[in-house]
Amino acid sequence: MLSFPVPYPDELIYSTVARAGVHAGLMSPKQLLDEVFANRKVIATPDLPSHLKQISGLYSHSLSLDVTNIIYKHTLFPLYAPFIPEDRRLQCIEWMAGQSKGAVHLALGAAASRVKQIRFLRYCPECLDQQLAQFGEYYWKRSWQVTGADVCPQHGPLSDSRIELHGRYRHQFFALRPDVCVGEACESRSVEDFCVAERINELLSLSPVESPSLEQWGLFYKRLAGDTDCAKGKKVLHDLVAEKVIACWTDLWLAKRSLLPSTNSNSCWLKSIFRKHRKSFSYLEHIVVLEALLGSEWDFHSVLSNVSSLESKSIVSCPVDFSEDNPSQEILDMRSSWEVFLKEFGVKKARSSGGAAIYAWLYRNDRAWLMKINGQLRRSSRSENKRVDWGKRDQNVLSKLQHIQQRATADLEGPRRSRNWYLDQLGAKATVETNLYKLPLTVKFFEKYCESVSDYQIRRIAVAIRQLDVDCEPKRRWKILRLAGLSDERIRVEAELYLKEVR
Repeated sequence: MLSFPVPYPDELIYSTVARAGVHAGLMSPKQLLDEVFANRKVIATPDLPSHLKQISGLYSHSLSLDVTNIIYKHTLFPLYAPFIPEDRRLQCIEWMAGQSKGAVHLALGAAASRVKQIRFLRYCPECLDQQLAQFGEYYWKRSWQVTGADVCPQHGPLSDSRIELHGRYRHQFFALRPDVCVGEACESRSVEDFCVAERINELLSLSPVESPSLEQWGLFYKRLAGDTDCAKGKKVLHDLVAEKVIACWTDLWLAKRSLLPSTNSNSCWLKSIFRKHRKSFSYLEHIVVLEALLGSEWDFHSVLSNVSSLESKSIVSCPVDFSEDNPSQEILDMRSSWEVFLKEFGVKKARSSGGAAIYAWLYRNDRAWLMKINGQLRRSSRSENKRVDWGKRDQNVLSKLQHIQQRATADLEGPRRSRNWYLDQLGAKATVETNLYKLPLTVKFFEKYCESVSDYQIRRIAVAIRQLDVDCEPKRRWKILRLAGLSDERIRVEAELYLKEVR
């Protein structure tokens, strides 16, 4: 695409593509996708877009708008990058450069995060006046679209537009225009909102650097608890941490963002962040903890430098020199005791039924034998569900499907009778689809009666010919295809043969 616009400061690349359509006078969303991406299946994603390599190729090298710079300066990726492992960060950049198919949102935790995404694209009314005066047009700023940052640091509360972040028009890029700026202003304008907005701007301004590992983040928070008198020895005082968080952030603000700590739950996110990190935490969870324990005198650049400087401490076992051929009497006694537990309870339950100490001793002193015997005597933890008579269920489902098939036979019109179509008619699609391997009669029904694409096209051709007979019109090929909703490119071989026979 010629004359593709250069992104403005802090502009979403989604907004840049939308402005390109306005500048070129393209009214059709599909035509814009053809011009920019040469691909009509691209999803218009404001926060974490993909296919950025095509956009980068539209700029000259002198602008320094390669894929990485676009990702870090014109998407919301910097909010997640410092808190995920390095290999995942690089993989997400690769996905965003090419085709991700939703993998980026899953890998970054955005899809299942405790911090829910905003519903509508947002804007600051006073910033719009400044944009119009400075650039002569409006654009979507990325700092407006961050959950938790509900205010503009300079002017106050943001307002919702009419454009849904993940709306029904998945392939359309909406430019920021006055007619979409009719939403209501966000209610909150608390001190917490302005604090978070400033921290968000810090994250968005970070340069591309290697991400700390999850182990380094775990070490950092353990040290942070000790440095802020929230630990006793190696034990983190979670109640004291929760008190500091609640004292720094109001209950209402935390509850609104699903971050109110629960001291009675062991799975509370605030406790988990001070334990060994097995998953990444959201930017908002990090901001809440760091602001509560460090006060206002901190910044993300210093914190990330501190975390990256920590040395990962791998757990190194101290091998004990016991001979496998000539074990000591103590080892033999421990082996015998563990075998008794294994035979009675199995591997997993044996540890919680009084054998934890024996397991730990053998793990340190006789690990090879322990792993070997556990593998030999391991029990399957999968229980068989005997509550359902699947034979009877199979017959009931078959009976319903046959009734549906008889009704559908008399109706030549309607959608294709595929397996999904039949499952939708049943009303219990998920149950049947998940357990098809237990329903052999149902599977045979699908094999016999499910309509292929060719069968569906033949049925549509038959309906079209019948309509022409009723209207007493000649059976010309182009008329049949038009009434059947087919074309020379889409028609299958079987349908083509049928059409030649009936004309």
